[in-house]
Amino acid sequence: MSKNIAVKLIILLVVAALVYSVLWFFKIGQVEKQVNNFISENSLNVSVGTVAVSGFPMSQKITISDLKFTLPSALLNKRQVVIKQLEAKAGVFATDFSITFTDATLQDSDGNIANVEFSKDPEIAISFIDGRISKFHYQDFGYRILDQEKNVIYAASSSLISLQSSAAEGEKITTKLTADVKDIEGFDVLDVYKNVFEKKVMEGMKTGEIAIGGISAVASPTPDTAAQAAARIATAVIATIPAPTAVPTPMPAAATSADASAAATAVNPADGMAAAVSNTNLVKSNFIADIEYTLVPNQAEQQAQIPADPTQIQEAPVQYSKVVKINNAEFSNPIYKASLNGEMSTFQDDSLPSGAISIKIEKVDSLIGYISAGFNQMAEQKRPITTEVVQSSDLANNGMPAEDSYQNFLRKVSANLSPVAKELAAKNAVSKDEIAAFDIRREKNLEFLINEVSLREVLGKF
Repeated sequence: MSKNIAVKLIILLVVAALVYSVLWFFKIGQVEKQVNNFISENSLNVSVGTVAVSGFPMSQKITISDLKFTLPSALLNKRQVVIKQLEAKAGVFATDFSITFTDATLQDSDGNIANVEFSKDPEIAISFIDGRISKFHYQDFGYRILDQEKNVIYAASSSLISLQSSAAEGEKITTKLTADVKDIEGFDVLDVYKNVFEKKVMEGMKTGEIAIGGISAVASPTPDTAAQAAARIATAVIATIPAPTAVPTPMPAAATSADASAAATAVNPADGMAAAVSNTNLVKSNFIADIEYTLVPNQAEQQAQIPADPTQIQEAPVQYSKVVKINNAEFSNPIYKASLNGEMSTFQDDSLPSGAISIKIEKVDSLIGYISAGFNQMAEQKRPITTEVVQSSDLANNGMPAEDSYQNFLRKVSANLSPVAKELAAKNAVSKDEIAAFDIRREKNLEFLINEVSLREVLGKF
């Protein structure tokens, strides 16, 4: 009798082991499939060497080697993040994975390498539901990005980024993104211009959409062309808000810092603009954000398959309406403080975003002085527009040498920024003393207005 019981017990244990094994391999296989699908769908931004699964029988572990990615935003994609090895671990039946990685570096388009040094290992967690990323958490406790000469090109004392995504009926996907980055060094409003706007300005000068001193780079723009220039710049503003992504450590590009003694110098907002511009590490900034990103399938496309991750959606054909609700976004430092809130939407039958955004700038004179000093410094760097951007003959026909065109543009904006900004700010009741408020709005298929002044008219004031 006892022998019969023992045999049955052994058979039961074998069956249980087989069932457990099948479940484990099925579960880990599903996770591996999700990872590979994510990589495939985001191939423009992500590539890997190998993906391997292990951990049987007590855990799940995904190991990715030679991971390379760029963030899907013009503001943050100037450098590629390279991670030698990344591991994601979870319990056998858990959906929450903790992530560790080794040897993080950044590489620009010229092949220059920058190393990332963390004060301690960051905390990273990611969760999946129904094949999509439902939660992402990233927190570090300070890190520096160093060039090959060990100069600090970017740093922060701490970063906290959280993402939560949920799906409702009708395949509507809402993603909430919060961020809190403290003591940022090596990145500010001038880097936003260089990363996002500079190329667009040069392209506008080539086509004649942006004029220089009343004379365009090609020909005098028609009203429609001027409107296109306004739309180009306004759209770039919205483009600086990245779609939520599930890859860690946003690391924007910035200029190399000066020596340590200069970095330790205190900044006087009144008369330290030139020094602050020449070395953005002189000014430590803070950034916080609370943003909701909603994807609503168009009625005619309800049956179309919508990508599971916002990063992939950004590159996909538009088959849905997108709504970006900015509950709060704030960038502050001892020189100035800029806060932003509002809501913008994009539709399949309208090429530009519509909605309303309010921007409030405290210490506006300091910010204007900082930007003006930065533009003047950029003009003195003698960065000519190449023949790929503006043909020399185009500018020669207007009596303007190509090598001076962009420098003249920067100087002109620098000279007129203060009076134009003050004139516009005065039209908003919220503006007072050192606070400037700007309400930017656009109705579908119409033009942008800033404090009820058309963006075309604003550009004409320069």
